[in-house]
Amino acid sequence: MSRARLVPLLAALAGCTDPTATTTDAGPSTTGDASTPGTTGTTGTTGAPEPTSEPTGPGSTGSTGEPGFDPPAPVCGNGYLEGDEECDDGNRVDDDACTSACTVPCGLAAQVLALAPSAQSELWAVAVAPAPDGGVVVVARQREITADMEGMQTIGLVRTRVLRYGADLGVAWDRLLDPADASLAPGGVVVDAAGDAYIAATVDGPDLEDILVVKLAADDGAPVWTVTHDGAATMSEDLAQGLALAPDGDVVVAGRARELDGDDDVWVRKLAASDGGALWTSTWSGVGNGEFSVDGGGRLAVAPDGAVYVGAREYVDFNTTEGVLLRFPAGGGKAEWVFSPLADGTDHIHVAGWVSADKDGNALVSIHRTSGAAPTFWLYKVDPAGEVLWQRDLAYFQDAGDRWSLDGAAFDAAGNVFVTGNLRVKDKTAQLTYFQSWTARLDPAGERRCQIYYTAESMDLVPPSLYAFDAALAGDGTGIVGGQQLQNEEQQLWVGLFRP
Repeated sequence: MSRARLVPLLAALAGCTDPTATTTDAGPSTTGDASTPGTTGTTGTTGAPEPTSEPTGPGSTGSTGEPGFDPPAPVCGNGYLEGDEECDDGNRVDDDACTSACTVPCGLAAQVLALAPSAQSELWAVAVAPAPDGGVVVVARQREITADMEGMQTIGLVRTRVLRYGADLGVAWDRLLDPADASLAPGGVVVDAAGDAYIAATVDGPDLEDILVVKLAADDGAPVWTVTHDGAATMSEDLAQGLALAPDGDVVVAGRARELDGDDDVWVRKLAASDGGALWTSTWSGVGNGEFSVDGGGRLAVAPDGAVYVGAREYVDFNTTEGVLLRFPAGGGKAEWVFSPLADGTDHIHVAGWVSADKDGNALVSIHRTSGAAPTFWLYKVDPAGEVLWQRDLAYFQDAGDRWSLDGAAFDAAGNVFVTGNLRVKDKTAQLTYFQSWTARLDPAGERRCQIYYTAESMDLVPPSLYAFDAALAGDGTGIVGGQQLQNEEQQLWVGLFRP
């Protein structure tokens, strides 16, 4: 990679909200104010408590240690971290490092860019995952394209590029997966407690595409093991679409496999972390049109009890596909239920997008309409029985620009939800058009805590377009967004870290 270099761009953590971001806060503090009217906003006693014994002196036994009064109730703005406050800087001002509700303001904390091999090459982040040391592992799609003096282009194969960043966003290693003589498209990434990374990808096989999973060592990215799956059908086209880490440390991969001619199924397999051996395999097929069925698995998540949630595309007929969520038992087997909230008998093209599971076994799934009427999306939280707990859609988030998309959604450790996507900005006065990335935080009940829009920095009149393509959450709640920055037609891999 003659041109490969990394450009870290770190933003100050202690600032307020970013000058390039617009923040919408949830509103005034929900913790209340325990002070009485006319006080300064801090609470305490109006005077020293009456002594209950004679004053003590040298050699006396002293008091019993009881303070004589109750501690003050938590108050946002008194400078003390109390109750469920995330921060308290001693004021009730929004435009600093702690909001008037004593929450850490949403915003960009840091970012990093990586260049493609040439100015003409393709490069963008497909999937991101937090590492246990505070770093990030990024899986990117890369195609090297070079041009000679006459402008004739040489176009290389699609490759899977894996970058490991440390907690300071310095690059630890940067690797292109083998084989080098085959098209290798990325599908997903997870990182285990030891820091080893697991990558799912689609690779050229003997008869069209095969599913590939590789384990990379934490320290240098060297391959530990590699396994592939080729469907049993003749000329099977098998695609890797998602990867998840199970609570026991093993990994689960999902995608599309063709085991019978004319029948593509949702394919799910659990692999042993030690050697990639298959522990169980499950498939699912929709009703289809009676002649053939083109179903496929996508993103997935594993609940604390080991149950596997898989987002899928169900083929109904030529004019209709449904976005569905499947739940498989921890030991594999038939799907326990199918969640298909938008199946109403009309013609539409729907697919499932992002999937996550929280500490209580609830699932988060996004459904996207990709053609026909204007593209849009829906976000659902469902319980382990498949019952809807809440639902949000495009209208809930959209308040600026157009061409909105949802491009990442995940639960954090407390059950809050982090979502990200893109929108188009059109400045009619200046005749400028570019894309921004947006992020939002929802509480476990689905209520919005904050929402921001981030514009890429530039000295040019027209800012670079910024696209988010995946999101994950670190253990401390930091939102990790992977995507692409497009500046003057040059593609750069972009990773942003967003404050909780």
